[in-house]
Amino acid sequence: MKNLFKIHPITYFILLSVLLTGYFNYFLIISLILIIHDLGHIIMFKMLNYKIKEIFILPFGSIIKSNINLANKTLDIFLISIAGIFFQILLFPIMNIFNNLFVNDISYNIFLNYNKIIILFNLLPIIPLDGSKIMLCILESIISYKTALKMINIISAILIILLIICTTYYGINSIIIITFLIYKTINEIINHKYIFNKFLLERLLIKNNKKKIKYIKHLKNIFKNKYNFINNQGETKVLKSLFMP
Repeated sequence: MKNLFKIHPITYFILLSVLLTGYFNYFLIISLILIIHDLGHIIMFKMLNYKIKEIFILPFGSIIKSNINLANKTLDIFLISIAGIFFQILLFPIMNIFNNLFVNDISYNIFLNYNKIIILFNLLPIIPLDGSKIMLCILESIISYKTALKMINIISAILIILLIICTTYYGINSIIIITFLIYKTINEIINHKYIFNKFLLERLLIKNNKKKIKYIKHLKNIFKNKYNFINNQGETKVLKSLFMP
């Protein structure tokens, strides 16, 4: 359990700056929102029987590493991705009850503003935010997986540029978040071929029970949620020839 959580050094720096500037109330409320958000993901991981390997705590949330892979069910990935936002939405009625009992109006208004902002921010289809995973789940259900990966990379890059243009205040938190998003998106673009090949290998190793059949001409056109016949050869046979010659 001790090795499950890892805290990024920047997180300590942000905490220290918050304490020194007197925004401790804001820090507590935002931390509560982020904890509840991550709790939603963790509960869904457990409900779907996936194992959590590591929780990497950042100043604006956390990255959860697990044994889920690219070839797992689209529905599972969608439910895990949306769970954090769903738990944040549940916070609204709960905090409203607390406000009527013992939470003061100032703290409640801080919660309302930041909970809305964090929900909207996480819904942005920018890598690695939940919105990008949700968007990828939608895209991979209607188009080939490789095309879906390309589209989410393009969407992420465009939205980062718009985010930079539209951001009116560049505090240290904003700079750190935008820099992190740029790094993750660039990394995803650079490793596009590796990610696709990893998907193909994981797809071979996972038992494929897809009932819908899709005829395609090339492996790059493979659909995630269908069993593919590549040039009239069964998908499993083609993938075995690729990875197990």
